[in-house]
Amino acid sequence: MAGLAARRSAVTSLRARARLHAGLSGAWTRQALVVRRPDSVRVDVLSPFGLVLALGVRDSFLWAYPAGEATRYEGPATRANVTRFLGAPLAVGDLVDILLGVPPARTAARAPTLETTRDGEYRLTLAADHRVQTIWFAGDTLTVRRAEEVEDGVVVLRIGFDDYQDGFPHRLEVGAPASGAAARLAYDQVEPNAAVDMALFAPPAANRVLSLDAIGQPPAE
Repeated sequence: MAGLAARRSAVTSLRARARLHAGLSGAWTRQALVVRRPDSVRVDVLSPFGLVLALGVRDSFLWAYPAGEATRYEGPATRANVTRFLGAPLAVGDLVDILLGVPPARTAARAPTLETTRDGEYRLTLAADHRVQTIWFAGDTLTVRRAEEVEDGVVVLRIGFDDYQDGFPHRLEVGAPASGAAARLAYDQVEPNAAVDMALFAPPAANRVLSLDAIGQPPAE
């Protein structure tokens, strides 16, 4: 537990270029990401022609800006709204943790257990609120390999960490088995602990501002 806390403290922000694979389309999209603890994320989805979609979270506020619509959608950064965009049951703090290379932080309700697996990995299990989180560490380097969360006997979240370079994972996998949602993120360029201007997380100006609930709805007549 102390080692995980140290890793969270060691990386508090990030700038990166990445490729994201999500859903069944088989396509990878290019992304520019900026992350800062405890609750700020900016994701720009890019095409060869420029910005396609910008998403931002700061404090308890979430916005989405499809560049071709000149419309900004915004609302509270609830777990439901974050899940709506990502397909996995994540709160904002969970998303920040994962993008910064560690499993979501959980407060244990009782003493965690640590075991050695047949494969020589270390397995840490802790019960937190209504979930049980299990984290597997490599036996030689003690890097986090994967994590899983179970709620009411159902696996609700799986996370994988791979391709470590200079102690930071460059490949992430996030899945929600119950819903079938899955995403893979491959970092191409990463700058941990980058200086980040908080203005980057502010929503862009737009001709129209609508509620997040209006996304996908037919325009009002």
